[in-house]
Amino acid sequence: MKRVPAGDLAALLFLLTIVGLILFGEALAPYPPTEFHPLHSLEGPSRAFLFGTDEFGRDIFSRVISGTRPTLLVAVGAAIVGVLLGAVTGLVAGYFGGVVDEAVMRVMDALMSFPGLILSMLVVVMLGPHPINVITALALVFWPRSARLIRSVVTEVARRAFVQAARSRGESRLFILLRELLPNVWSIVTIDLSLRVTSGILMAAALAFLGIGATPPTPAWGLMVRDGQPFLQIAPWLVIFPCLAVSLTAIGTVLLGERLRKRLALPGGDRGR
Repeated sequence: MKRVPAGDLAALLFLLTIVGLILFGEALAPYPPTEFHPLHSLEGPSRAFLFGTDEFGRDIFSRVISGTRPTLLVAVGAAIVGVLLGAVTGLVAGYFGGVVDEAVMRVMDALMSFPGLILSMLVVVMLGPHPINVITALALVFWPRSARLIRSVVTEVARRAFVQAARSRGESRLFILLRELLPNVWSIVTIDLSLRVTSGILMAAALAFLGIGATPPTPAWGLMVRDGQPFLQIAPWLVIFPCLAVSLTAIGTVLLGERLRKRLALPGGDRGR
């Protein structure tokens, strides 16, 4: 029986933990995340409140667990939308080349000329702080970056013999894009997705911290850090534990992406044709 590498097991355990917290986080929390305990306000970590309480007596441990869903759903949703748009754009630009490639890439360059956080802030401020709007804003940031990456791979794969053979057979452009090129860049798309999730976690937390993402009383990690900042000197646990949640989750997604890269290890996804 083949032994599963420890790194793969750790990545799988991390993924299952995150999925479990997203689906069942509030059920696993010892207290409702918005429940007040006025007699226990600003208490330090204890057996009753593992991560301490905030100024309203809300359990920080329960809020950190419950905060997994609003933070990660935004990050994962934005990564999926942004990478899918990037995959479509990169496939089209890389395959057709010429004027099409030039026009598409200039649009992508225009989007990339804005710093990611500034662009996402502008979009959220214009559309409002609803989670769908935050996902849209972050997807708009990820789109051109994914498009440029995938386009560079498609440009190289499109020159290979099996693509030229498909053209000689008279296959349609849609067939070549979906059946010849997409399977050969799928590994890049998958790895890029994991990296965008990491960026999404950090940017979603940053937007919440700035007050233009999640809104109270949502237990989003970035919002918890902002709300705890005035009490940093007397109750540092209000900031420490949400920051740890952001950091550990971001590190975990990076390591998961690294495991994916090693498992796939296909620069262009060449099927050996």
